[in-house]
Amino acid sequence: MRKRFLAGLAAVLLCTPLGVQAVAEENQAAEAPKPTAADLLDKYKAIPLVPYYKNGFVISTADEEFVLKIKGNTHLDSRFYGSNSKSPSTFDIRQARLDLQGDLFGFISFRLQPELADNPYIRNAYVEMNFREWLQLRAGQVKPPFSTDWWTQDNNVNFMERGAGTPVYPFLDRGFWLLGSFFGRSVTYNLSVWTGAGIELDSPRGDIDDHKDFIGKLFVSPFITAKDVPFVRNLHLCIEGTYGRETVATTRFETSAYRAAIYDDRYWTWDTNNPGYGQIQARHRWGAELHYIWGPFSASTEYLVTEYPDIEVFDQRDGTLIIDDYGKIRSWTAWVGFFLTGESKQVSNDGWRQPNPKNNFDPIHLKGLGAWEVLARYTHTKTDDDLFRTADFEGRTYRILNGADDVYEYTFAVNWTWNSVLRWQINYVHLNGNGGGIATGSSTNEAGSNRVNDEDQYAMRMIFRF
Repeated sequence: MRKRFLAGLAAVLLCTPLGVQAVAEENQAAEAPKPTAADLLDKYKAIPLVPYYKNGFVISTADEEFVLKIKGNTHLDSRFYGSNSKSPSTFDIRQARLDLQGDLFGFISFRLQPELADNPYIRNAYVEMNFREWLQLRAGQVKPPFSTDWWTQDNNVNFMERGAGTPVYPFLDRGFWLLGSFFGRSVTYNLSVWTGAGIELDSPRGDIDDHKDFIGKLFVSPFITAKDVPFVRNLHLCIEGTYGRETVATTRFETSAYRAAIYDDRYWTWDTNNPGYGQIQARHRWGAELHYIWGPFSASTEYLVTEYPDIEVFDQRDGTLIIDDYGKIRSWTAWVGFFLTGESKQVSNDGWRQPNPKNNFDPIHLKGLGAWEVLARYTHTKTDDDLFRTADFEGRTYRILNGADDVYEYTFAVNWTWNSVLRWQINYVHLNGNGGGIATGSSTNEAGSNRVNDEDQYAMRMIFRF
């Protein structure tokens, strides 16, 4: 009875003018078309975007004035050591990075790249304004312009590890950088100013003092426009230097260790804070480079020097000056490479770039060879003997550096690039500490422990990028 009553009441109400209007409006709303993408673009006066893939995922406007590139990479390492080493054989996620790059208004670009492996931190975070080919400005956190090998992007490295390390390299830093090219890109200049303290991870509250690092680099390709003499077109020369005053020993450069060629080893460690404390007055660098490419053949050499005009070590208890010394670190690297499959790499002010294979390797159907390259490298790192001398004071021994002052490195490598996103590296590395003792094993080893004169490493890396 109740249900029949409610149904009758609804029928009466729907027959009223208001009821008829409500039903009509409901039917009209149900039949109204939904807004389209064109409607939204018109409503917000927006520009349509085109998604596509080109060496990474890209979202762009049709005129390419607004572009967002979504990239990333992972480096997976396997490292094995000779019987005399204390370093454990290991599998490691060496890098895991996201990389957002973009272009705005046709002259502004940006990059934001977090590192997610080990201790996560912001790696690259900068804005670049391209006013002219001869005038560009970068501001933020980025690699300073010193050493072509160091400036080579990590997915394009020729060997698993670079020939030198910090403090010979300046690592990433925060600052301002003017650069540009002249004469058909045959001359590229770089002028910049930096904190000299490293990245935010090293100095999270900003700079450590009022002094700054000034860095300049000149990359010259004198015959790049000489089409009639192709065998010299890819000859490149480079000179560079840094000048910086520093009153405090930095975490990145003066309180850690020198690593190169074998990631787990330390050629030497800074010992200024054990048992005393150290100060530096300045850190200067300079370098000269020569690079050459002829078809599948490439060769490169860099001579880099880091100079400390004044390093002081004080007694922790009463501030007595124990050591006041001067010293240099010299690194000379030379390497050659040859593509067995005929590809040719490139080099510029922005570092080395690896080629895509002429024929991709297809592991499913076993087609194509990919790109095969064989390489060999020699590096000699010499640190002044004075930085290793000891001084005794009231029963304690003080020094600046502890380890090997003279290290020779020999690396033989094979690189196999399957396609634009996957690349394999196989390296054999031999280090000779010339009697000084190379620290192996955990980085928390006490000074002098687990030291060897010779070290061998067999390593493989898979580079995956998207």
